[in-house]
Amino acid sequence: MSTSSVRFAFRRFWQSETGPKTVHFWAPTLKWGLVFAGFSDMKRPVEKISGAQNLSLLSTALIWTRWSFVIKPRNILLASVNSFLCLTAGYQLGRIANYRIRNGDSISQLFSYILSGADESKKEITTGR
Repeated sequence: MSTSSVRFAFRRFWQSETGPKTVHFWAPTLKWGLVFAGFSDMKRPVEKISGAQNLSLLSTALIWTRWSFVIKPRNILLASVNSFLCLTAGYQLGRIANYRIRNGDSISQLFSYILSGADESKKEITTGR
């Protein structure tokens, strides 16, 4: 690849509708931080992972993956980051579901836990004075 073709390709990228001079580049680039945080949560104990947070990440990732193909200019970088975010959040929700079912929760308790974050299986002990 010659120097002039590299220069041309870089100039085309720099001037494009989704290039680094626009929010269409920087928003998805910075959103990769959420994906990396989800990857690092794979080492975290499942009891410490928020079901509601991962449900909201999954929902927004599904919506924005779809809309990244509808909006003009079409944004493949946005679609890729949201696809990975969807996979990461879905994996975390699967971990939560597997853990809760194996520890005796019913499906309704599982959904209640994911939606509200309240653990109905553990009652808090209050001390009266």
